[in-house]
Amino acid sequence: MDELLQEFISETQETLEALAGEVVAWEADPADRDRLDAIFRFFHTVKGSCGFLNLPRFERLSHAAEDVLAEIRADRRSADPATVSAVLGIMDRIAELAEAVSLGTALPHENDDYLIAALSEKEEDEAVLPEAESAPVAVARQQGNGQAAPRTIRLPLSLIDQLMNGVSDMVLARNELSRKLRERTGDPELESAFERLSTCVADMRDAISKTRMQRVDRLFTAIPRMVRDLGRELGKRIDLLLEGGDVEMDREMVEMVVDPLTHIVRNSIDHGIETPEKRRALGKSEAGRLKLEARQSGNQIVIEISDDGQGIDTGRLVGKAIAAGRLTPESAARMSEAEKLDLIFHPGLSTADQVTAISGRGVGMDVVRANVERIGGVISLDNRPGRGLTIMLRVPLTLTIIPGLIVRAGGLHFAIPRAAVVEILHDNNETLHIAEVGGAKIATIRSIRHSMIDLEDVLGMEKPAQTGPRAVMVVRSATGVPFAMGVSAVDNHEELVIRPASPLVMATGVYAGMTLPDNGKPMLLLDAAGLANAARLPNILDDRAAREAEEAVDVQGVEMVPALRFEEYSGERRLLKLSLIERVEDVDAHLFGRSGGRAYVRLDDRLVPVANGHHSFVGEKVAALRLRDGTRDVCYPVAAVLDIVDMPAVPDMIAMHGTLSGVVVIDGEHLEVVNPFALFAALPDEPIREKGRGRCLLADSEDGWTREILAPLLRQAGHEVVLGLPADAPVDPQDVVLFSGADLSQASELLGCRVVHLRASPRPSSPQDGSIYRYDQDALMAALAGSRG
Repeated sequence: MDELLQEFISETQETLEALAGEVVAWEADPADRDRLDAIFRFFHTVKGSCGFLNLPRFERLSHAAEDVLAEIRADRRSADPATVSAVLGIMDRIAELAEAVSLGTALPHENDDYLIAALSEKEEDEAVLPEAESAPVAVARQQGNGQAAPRTIRLPLSLIDQLMNGVSDMVLARNELSRKLRERTGDPELESAFERLSTCVADMRDAISKTRMQRVDRLFTAIPRMVRDLGRELGKRIDLLLEGGDVEMDREMVEMVVDPLTHIVRNSIDHGIETPEKRRALGKSEAGRLKLEARQSGNQIVIEISDDGQGIDTGRLVGKAIAAGRLTPESAARMSEAEKLDLIFHPGLSTADQVTAISGRGVGMDVVRANVERIGGVISLDNRPGRGLTIMLRVPLTLTIIPGLIVRAGGLHFAIPRAAVVEILHDNNETLHIAEVGGAKIATIRSIRHSMIDLEDVLGMEKPAQTGPRAVMVVRSATGVPFAMGVSAVDNHEELVIRPASPLVMATGVYAGMTLPDNGKPMLLLDAAGLANAARLPNILDDRAAREAEEAVDVQGVEMVPALRFEEYSGERRLLKLSLIERVEDVDAHLFGRSGGRAYVRLDDRLVPVANGHHSFVGEKVAALRLRDGTRDVCYPVAAVLDIVDMPAVPDMIAMHGTLSGVVVIDGEHLEVVNPFALFAALPDEPIREKGRGRCLLADSEDGWTREILAPLLRQAGHEVVLGLPADAPVDPQDVVLFSGADLSQASELLGCRVVHLRASPRPSSPQDGSIYRYDQDALMAALAGSRG
């Protein structure tokens, strides 16, 4: 009895999956007697089986639905939307009960009487309302050949998985045998036998792989019901067309594609297709068109979801991105239409006006793309504003055995899916140019720039000594923006059997599993999206738009400023805003020096700090840029001054690295932009004191503290120090006299200069005491600066 019950539950669940779409199609075409008979037979079969299986609730529900369908078959009742909704409700309840019996849990105690009563209700005043047929419905048309279903048997999934694991081991054994045969001398008879064996293994692998295959119909079964229910809820009429249901794909792939496909369809109904009133105003038919098509292309399954709605308003999407702080108006002005459209995949961005139970929370399309790419697929959009949107999913046929490339890096071998690699070059290729800009690598391939990483750097490995050229692979990233990846070599390509890796390995985020190639050594399978995230590659379209707009043909609205292009002594070519440069001059190399860990140069009889730290040069003359922020001067020695060019006022923010603010491209050349804010912020807190504009006269010249402590401090601060008061030479009004012993507080008018009294005690003797504690360096320096203000 238990076996019969499980057989009944399995058949009921399978039939219910396919029947929901048939009910919706029958509602659109009530004259279709074949569909009506199929629905009637289902409820009749369920009712008949429940008697000896002791399932009274099944029997009661199916009996009520059967009675109503019998009246419709006898033309005593019409298939109005209310009746169809009631029949679908009965089917949902039977599905819930079947699931409960299958899991061995308690049956849900919902009120079945409510559903049965709904069967007797009809659309009110059908005769009075001639436009009752305008109630929104989904018309599902399935294109097929109408052939009878093939004979099948039911097998447990564990057995099919066991068979697949067995054939995977056979593939590995064949690969190992192939490797051993290549290492030995050729034997034609042995090689011929091996070829026959390989053919048999390949045929067996294909046959067993087909046992895991399911028709795409499985993906489409829930779509008509969902379209019908959402259409009625939103007041929209939708003509649904399903094509390619006979295409087959891996059972695991079907399960992984269900959620992304469901979300896309819901978005098409909610955001894309307009209401009948709005469609009439736009000159469109009242019923929107939604088409799902599946087809096989090589070793991929292509699923297209298209509608004739309003498409995606990219201007509105950009506005929301700017409002959310994801994008600047300047970067938005440089973005192409495709880059604006790609913003739909950014988390938290939605074009919905309000949050509903269906959509509008800004959560979804980013998850859809992540789920599709997690299984090795690609998602693309074809937007036609005002005319509709087409979303294309490309997913692999199976996840168990995939074509892959074997790459070498850091002395180890790794595998990467072949579908993730766009192009492979050697680093000595004439069409490839690699440059390090702003602390990051950029690979330019035929005038197209890509962010570049070296696999060894991402994985924390040392680069071994390389005799030949390195290989550079162009890899698809998680955002759809390719990046370049350098490896030691690409060694081979072959069919790879994919197995899950340990949780500790998978937790790194850069691996998608493990595999055993024909050399018999386990290898890790690289995850392209994980590598891009681990390397922190720019994946915001704001950065990409800025990089790709460097040679933009007279980009409108971008402010340009003049800048000086120069070459550093380290070889980099950089830019500096021309307005910051006071003058460019040749300076004698012997005037440069270093003291206290800082470089300086003597200019105009005073010491000026050197911005980039260079103080030792080979030639006699040094080209120097004199910069000034209004109060302080700084010298910037350079290897060569090149020319003056126009650059964007806001550079492309590729990297913030030391005194660099970003990168711009002038005449096809990547140039780093010097950040003046960081440059002046790195200068000493106290500017180097100028000489020749007043002296420090130390009255207590015989005092040990004055000679050994105070005088060196003042000299180090850049002051000219005189021990004792001059007897004959006149005192300059800019001089300052410092004393601590003898009382010279009344001598200011007599000497004709400022007098500073230093005391030994930390506390003043009285509120009127104007002296300075001799170990208060800040107060002392402020007094000396004030004396020359």
